[in-house]
Amino acid sequence: MNIKSWKFTGFKSTFPDWVAENTSKRAGSNHLWVHTQYGEAPARVGEWISINLRGHVDIHSDKPNRGWSKKMMAGSAFAVIVFVLLVTVVAL
Repeated sequence: MNIKSWKFTGFKSTFPDWVAENTSKRAGSNHLWVHTQYGEAPARVGEWISINLRGHVDIHSDKPNRGWSKKMMAGSAFAVIVFVLLVTVVAL
């Protein structure tokens, strides 16, 4: 589950601390080099960089999904259904 994401818009933009700690710039390269768990990978302008709960950094072509909201909604719906079924069973 991704907890933070940031769009790379070029080197003139300000970098969040977690991006600055996990990236580097190479002389003569227009890419931002991201230190992923698989090795260094180039991030081009317009790509998204995300970090998950374990601290692993990844590159995405479109905005990464923040899955916690969907999981929270699904968990809440499940709790409501269980509560309704429990009330129905007790009422009989």
